[in-house]
Amino acid sequence: MTPKKTTNTAKLIALDTDTNAEYEFSVKNNYEYRYQRKPIRIDLVQEADGVNVLSCNGMRYPYEIVQQSANTYSIVLNGVNYNFSVETPFSLSRKRMLAAKAGLSKKEVIKAPMPGKILDVFVSEGQTVGSGEALLVLEAMKMQNTIATHMKGTVTKVTVVPGKTVGKDDVLIEIKAGQ
Repeated sequence: MTPKKTTNTAKLIALDTDTNAEYEFSVKNNYEYRYQRKPIRIDLVQEADGVNVLSCNGMRYPYEIVQQSANTYSIVLNGVNYNFSVETPFSLSRKRMLAAKAGLSKKEVIKAPMPGKILDVFVSEGQTVGSGEALLVLEAMKMQNTIATHMKGTVTKVTVVPGKTVGKDDVLIEIKAGQ
């Protein structure tokens, strides 16, 4: 008896964080991509001279990952800057729900999700931040956790500095909603 070949298909959404445009992809067996139900061939290659190249259906584009945090990326592709996040249908609906809640709220209070030590703080009071932007790094149980905001706004309060130990639910940063 021949074993049945299993097919795993995942749906992913590239969300342009500047325009909120959505680009839905499906990934089958990890390497078979489809966009608008048409197969596409994508390869990321590092050339011998160190240049990163994205190959899409035979067309080659130089790229550089400028910033990456969790599933959010800022890249320069063929000389143009793009900001996007890669989401599953579930994570996108969760992101929308959090954004709706953040829109209702006039401020966001970032609390420590667990006890730990602050390794780095990336923002200061008065600084403008964007949704998904990394605010600080908290080390807990020998793991580094990047804490990000869920709303656009201005940092109104920073209560921690690198090296400080915090407890669960300690207030770390406060952000006032705004553009």
